[in-house]
Amino acid sequence: MIGLDTSAIIDIFRGEKGMAAFLKENQEPMAVTIFSYLELFFGLDPDNVRHQEEARYYNEFFQEIYSIDLSKQACQGSSKIFWELKKRGKSIEEADCVIAAIFLHHGITKIVTRNVKHFKQIPQLQVVNY
Repeated sequence: MIGLDTSAIIDIFRGEKGMAAFLKENQEPMAVTIFSYLELFFGLDPDNVRHQEEARYYNEFFQEIYSIDLSKQACQGSSKIFWELKKRGKSIEEADCVIAAIFLHHGITKIVTRNVKHFKQIPQLQVVNY
């Protein structure tokens, strides 16, 4: 199974060519995290008509794809990732630590993202760019 980062989900919505090519060639089942759902909706103004259309798309998308909830174990794992990186003099957004930890907790070690710079710092993840 391969995990989709929030950036990949946005690029699916936008019809980004590289992501479309990846989806066409990919044979692995895909998963998303509920935390990406949260990130997506923080970026949407509920009073903006265009954003309302985007929200409908994401709601439907999350209905159709395997979605993993946030657990206490993933919370602890995200903290561990954050502090391991910080001790090595690296830092990434806390949201990326959470997404990575959710996938890793569920045995998903591949992540599709446009944000290679952050996720490649997590040695347990194989990062797939498109």
